[in-house]
Amino acid sequence: MISFSELSKHSYLIRQYLRRQIALRYKSTALGVAWSLVNPLCMLVIYTFVFGVIMHARFGLGNGETPIDYGLAIFCSLNFFNLCGEAITRSPRLILLQPNLVKKVVFPLEILPIVSVLDALVHCVLAFVPLLVMVAIAHRTIPWSFAWLPCYLIPTTFLALGLGLFLSALGVFIRDVENLVAPGLTMLLLVSAIFYPLSVVPDSMRFWYSLNPIVIIVDGARRSLIWGIPPNPVSLTMVTLAGAIFAFLAGAFFLKAKPAFADVM
Repeated sequence: MISFSELSKHSYLIRQYLRRQIALRYKSTALGVAWSLVNPLCMLVIYTFVFGVIMHARFGLGNGETPIDYGLAIFCSLNFFNLCGEAITRSPRLILLQPNLVKKVVFPLEILPIVSVLDALVHCVLAFVPLLVMVAIAHRTIPWSFAWLPCYLIPTTFLALGLGLFLSALGVFIRDVENLVAPGLTMLLLVSAIFYPLSVVPDSMRFWYSLNPIVIIVDGARRSLIWGIPPNPVSLTMVTLAGAIFAFLAGAFFLKAKPAFADVM
């Protein structure tokens, strides 16, 4: 079990690795950290034009929903999905790429997936800045609904952390995990109700969709952040508890597997 006391003890190391991770992301780039705002803004324009203007897609959640609203809703959903997506993509080789650290018995390897998720969280939060601005422009008012943003970021971070800890440990023993990431992530994207409302999902499939925590998060988040619909406290509490339990169990699995990393590598 990864305890808060252990994390507190390694807080300085986590901060140092996080700073280095953020710096490496934009090393030698002209705009630096500004890419965290420029890139999401470009994608927001593309989503709005392709899905909202050309395909005339709608979620049907607000009165007089416009193409801009649809693009904003997709962008909002993808921000949360990408937080988990980064954990899934980067984790399988996270420990394998650090053989020198694995051989250092005293080094807390568990901080590597934690730092990776925190790095993704920082850039996820930054990506909501252009979304906030565009919602304010589109609705001609300050979107106070963004006060609910932490309610959705917390369970998403728990879920991403659980995925990061589990996949980073599993990837040491099963190298094929890395090859399953790309198709698995594509399948997860398509079944997470990112580009379509849950109302179009057949009744026979609703139960299976309800088992996907990402569906609950992205559907609730776009309702709350874009259209100002209050979160469902029951579903939000359940998905937060499920994410926390998953992160706890994944942390226990990581620590259980950690002593064998050096033997396998």
